[in-house]
Amino acid sequence: MILRQSHFVPPVSYLLADELGFLRGSEVLPTRTTSSAEQLRALLAGEQDMVVTAIDNLFEWTRAGADLRLVAQIEATTPLGLHARGDADSLADLAGCRFAVDAPDNGFALIAKRLLLDAGVEVNYVVVGGVRERLDALLGGQVDAALLGPPFDKLAEQAGMRRVVDVNALLPELPGQGLVVRAELLESEELEGYLRALVCGGEAGQAIAELLERRGYQAAAAAAWGTRALTLTVDRCGLELLTEIRRSLGMLPPDIGLEELCDGEPLLRATLSGTIGN
Repeated sequence: MILRQSHFVPPVSYLLADELGFLRGSEVLPTRTTSSAEQLRALLAGEQDMVVTAIDNLFEWTRAGADLRLVAQIEATTPLGLHARGDADSLADLAGCRFAVDAPDNGFALIAKRLLLDAGVEVNYVVVGGVRERLDALLGGQVDAALLGPPFDKLAEQAGMRRVVDVNALLPELPGQGLVVRAELLESEELEGYLRALVCGGEAGQAIAELLERRGYQAAAAAAWGTRALTLTVDRCGLELLTEIRRSLGMLPPDIGLEELCDGEPLLRATLSGTIGN
């Protein structure tokens, strides 16, 4: 069975697993997505089997009727910066600006809403799409500010955009993106083999800067390497942070919890089943 995976940027563990041969025996078809809404549509339509995405998306996607589980955390954290045009030096300078988001009610948009609310700043949210689309809109002048991660944060800075806030400095427990799969795949050998390959990729003993630069991370290769997940185990403190952010914004569904949507069994089987080729 071919595992069809959607992601915004190829995860470091996936690139390393592919480069170092750990994916031999696993058939994975990667696709770059333009938005979390497109990821949900493809999952519901059966066009994708798994997605690398912001873990918070599970709240809204479950409410939309998708039967999904979080099986791994692909990044220890997602390095995020709030970047803006002009001479903005603080969140206060963003009052009334056009702020690009992927989706208004889920994902990284809620992090931005939390930070801006704490600063007493109101902005106009503009739905643009994924991180590449947000960068393009920022550089093109269609929006004034956006959250960006590697490698697009560095590209924004090289183009003269200002880094107003280091999100991870304010939210050190922010979890990185997760691997979310359709529930029907939880018992599959294909998923187990893929997770095993990702673990091996994440544990690679040396930083392969040239590989990451060649595969699209460019100047952000060091940041991407430093925030890769070594074990893929989901950080429960991170789940609590995402839940609390939603609760503080009055957006926490009463009947949906991230803990219940997290299934660690496939990863446990993968790590206990031995090395690649056993």
